[in-house]
Amino acid sequence: MIKVLQYYTDAAPERQSETMRQLRGNYYDLLHIHGCWQKQAWCLARLALKQGTRLVISPQGQLESWVINDKYWLEKLPKKLFYQQCIVKKAYAVIVQGKMEKECLMRLGWNSRLVIIRNPQITSTITQQEANKQQETLYRKIMDSNPWELMNPQTRHMLRLFIKAGITNDKRWIDDDPVTLDANDWRQILCYAHQEHLTDIIKHGIRILNFEAPDIDVSQIPYFLPDGYEEIPTIEQTIGHSFISENERLLATFRQLKKLWIQRHLTISHLVELDKELRYHQTDEEGQLRESLKERGMYKIAARLMQLMAELTGLTEGFMLMPPLNDRQTRQMKRQIDNHMKI
Repeated sequence: MIKVLQYYTDAAPERQSETMRQLRGNYYDLLHIHGCWQKQAWCLARLALKQGTRLVISPQGQLESWVINDKYWLEKLPKKLFYQQCIVKKAYAVIVQGKMEKECLMRLGWNSRLVIIRNPQITSTITQQEANKQQETLYRKIMDSNPWELMNPQTRHMLRLFIKAGITNDKRWIDDDPVTLDANDWRQILCYAHQEHLTDIIKHGIRILNFEAPDIDVSQIPYFLPDGYEEIPTIEQTIGHSFISENERLLATFRQLKKLWIQRHLTISHLVELDKELRYHQTDEEGQLRESLKERGMYKIAARLMQLMAELTGLTEGFMLMPPLNDRQTRQMKRQIDNHMKI
């Protein structure tokens, strides 16, 4: 059940204060703001975002050009610069009532996630029941987007165990104690697996650890993507298969990972690929590989990747090429991976 707090900018002042008290005292998944041009809405939006509550806004026609142009210099421009544009930009989705309003929002360019849900109070083309259903579907889509951001520490812990078990193919490598997952935790894990292209690995890990995941066809679950999102090919797809030695293959892998990091395209699936390579790497020339990494200026980034795999895929020191390095750049790389699907 998604917990949604509704806020109407034209509500009585006492109702506005009550909404603020509700948001301060309780956890909500979503804050839905109806209307625009009110400072109290910005105060609520800031608090919601600070608490990890996602934001939805229904402008209700108040961002159409004729409304914005009314008292533009004295009223709308200051409010736009101070808070209104920011509210719209930070919303996970903007609900518009028709094509005309959508076109106005598209021209503004403040948010690309525009969803038409017609208002049954002003048109007979939709019933209140149908409008409510569409709204609930949108809420679900928002909560299924970027599930990593919503996971609690226990769910992230189990996700890491499933990844490690899926890679190692053996539950004897798992030393950590599992925790119980509820239906929402499972949905987050399965949605994350699909969005990060790790479904096979994670489902295999679930079977290895003798868990039973709910039967959810996550491939049919819609979700929002960040602006400018593009599918990043796997390392194997990029570097190919033909190498004269395993060391040369690993050197090419690290070169590609460095490139992905610089381009801000590094993802958890790339770490899983490297983890597999290192666990099943058959060579007695690791010292030579380390020297080659140093000569090519990639030793430190390789050490940082060791640290990230220890945290995210469960790679242990016995499979690492060098001691892990946890410095400022490592934490920047971790944030890049965490924010891969961030809206």
